[in-house]
Amino acid sequence: MSKIPSPDFNELAKKAGIPLDEASWKKTLKDEATKQGSMIANDSKYSPFWRLIENLVVKPTVWLVSTFLVGYVLPNMFVATAVEQWLDLWAWQYNLKRKSATKTRGKVVFQRIAAKGPMIMIPAGTWVQTEIINGTVYRVQVLADTELAENATEVEAIVEAEHAGAAYNLGGGYYQYLSTAIVGVHNISNPDDWIIEAGADDETDDDLRLRIRNQFTSVAKWHIDAAYRALLTARAGINNDNVYFEHNAPRGAGTANAFILLDTGEPSQAMIDDLNTYIKNQGQHGHGDDLLVMAMPNTVIDIGCNLYPLPSLTAEERQTLIEQVELFIGAAFRENTDFNVTKTEPAVRFSFSRLGQELHRQFSGIESLEFDNRDFVTGMNVPRIKTLGVIDATA
Repeated sequence: MSKIPSPDFNELAKKAGIPLDEASWKKTLKDEATKQGSMIANDSKYSPFWRLIENLVVKPTVWLVSTFLVGYVLPNMFVATAVEQWLDLWAWQYNLKRKSATKTRGKVVFQRIAAKGPMIMIPAGTWVQTEIINGTVYRVQVLADTELAENATEVEAIVEAEHAGAAYNLGGGYYQYLSTAIVGVHNISNPDDWIIEAGADDETDDDLRLRIRNQFTSVAKWHIDAAYRALLTARAGINNDNVYFEHNAPRGAGTANAFILLDTGEPSQAMIDDLNTYIKNQGQHGHGDDLLVMAMPNTVIDIGCNLYPLPSLTAEERQTLIEQVELFIGAAFRENTDFNVTKTEPAVRFSFSRLGQELHRQFSGIESLEFDNRDFVTGMNVPRIKTLGVIDATA
């Protein structure tokens, strides 16, 4: 995310000579009273006059200046520091509205146990769930009755997340268990590119202020990056900083590519097709423009990690630790959002030493760990996990 400034308004007020505390305001008033020829000489803390002034003038003034003006009004006068309803007012000025939370929609593959067999009905309302991920089980529901045709080995069913939120945009293979068994069905899984409509959380203040800043540069309707970024983020459940552009006429004069990245999971071809149709066929492109929307290309890697648990951990605790470490590493490679971890990004160095530090902070049961991998620098692609092996090195 682009760095958002956070100025110290108290320090700015002090530099402007504005008193911010009771002692400063009392001195200011005393100095002003002296200038006006005041004859009141008793300025002790027990002076009835100054006690009255402190309660009727100084304290209300300090509240108005320090709390209301400096702490509330000034920050909300700028997009960079405005919050909540104030930021919504800024968005309205640029014809934007805070995006509400949405549910993930995608496709899950159901496979037959036998090579051949009769038609199997996958009923609408069937729940497909994950393992426990950081204390949470995620579920998606089949939206319509889906037939696994006679002798067909597999069928895709359209599913929707149980609740709204980006956490349901999990990577391929996470949704693999039926809440209720279906006779004849053997294997269930969501493919890597399973997401048709990405789920999203209620838009945060930081994400909204970045869209407002982007909208400011696109209001002239010239079809530069800002205009296309505004169109794509409004259409799909993606953040402002998850759209990357490739210029230099990749397909000839007037052409550019827009690569879409999700915080977790991968966009399906249906999602990419919808965005291209929206840009190309619904009057959203500039004169002579040729913008092609694509999913951010992947680079798959094998990851190996030797884990040294604390000697005091039981066998069950060691196994749980290994499973949680695997999920944590998966979060770093955009497979889930259940951990606060530095994620892989295009055109940056990915640091395994930093990943190790974050693992130590997250899990107190780790004595040490060693990755088989070295740091790498990505181009216009995002690293994904091909294989992941976390091994108890003390076993």
